Amino acid sequence: MFRTLADLQTNGAHELHGAVRDATPADVGLGLTTFRVADAKDPSELLTMIGNAGCEFEDPAHVNLLPYFWRPGTGDRAERTFVYAAYTGLPGGVDTFAYPGAGGTVTLRGDTNIVHAGYRCLEVNGIDTNRIPAEGLGFWSPILPARPGDVMQVSLWVRGKDLKPMAGSALEAFVEFSNATGQQRRRVKLPGTAPQTAGTSEWVRVEAQVQVPETARRAAYFFGLGPATGTLWLDDLAITVR
Repeated sequence: MFRTLADLQTNGAHELHGAVRDATPADVGLGLTTFRVADAKDPSELLTMIGNAGCEFEDPAHVNLLPYFWRPGTGDRAERTFVYAAYTGLPGGVDTFAYPGAGGTVTLRGDTNIVHAGYRCLEVNGIDTNRIPAEGLGFWSPILPARPGDVMQVSLWVRGKDLKPMAGSALEAFVEFSNATGQQRRRVKLPGTAPQTAGTSEWVRVEAQVQVPETARRAAYFFGLGPATGTLWLDDLAITVR
């Protein structure tokens, strides 16, 4: 327990008085993903994002309602409040959430018979294809810094059960680039992220890479289920920059 701000800075801070103290801090067990700061004076400066490839941040009692790092949302970026779906009857228990009028639910799934690795994975259940946004129902990453010319490498594991998309692939995956103020948004579909279009499958590893446009300074990733019924699971998501 830290009693003063100075104690906290000394023992935990990687930035002190505007200077980077530790460009490559040790992994604290969550899976560190480092990104170069887009407009840094020193091009080698790193900004550390604590990603969590396993989609889990376990408290001592193993009780979590939402995944660490990834957040539920819809691909159309409409402002929606996700509420606990108490009476859905779907698997997931207290970890199942939906927004009013949704055509599906999102879940932090804690079933070791289902997950690819670790304790939990992300789950999207499609119920009504007509009510799921065309851009998908699923999970957003935080807004990440992006530097023009950099190549962002994305990998994840995907599994499906009884997937019946309205059209094309059930998996919706894209990155949304924007400028420093969050405007001038441009979406890029992630190539190669459709291991199957429908039906049931075991875990499949998916990889894609995309180059940051010249006008971009920020990036946000979305992974989810397009208009479809069935269940989609996502696990071990990782984003690296080179």
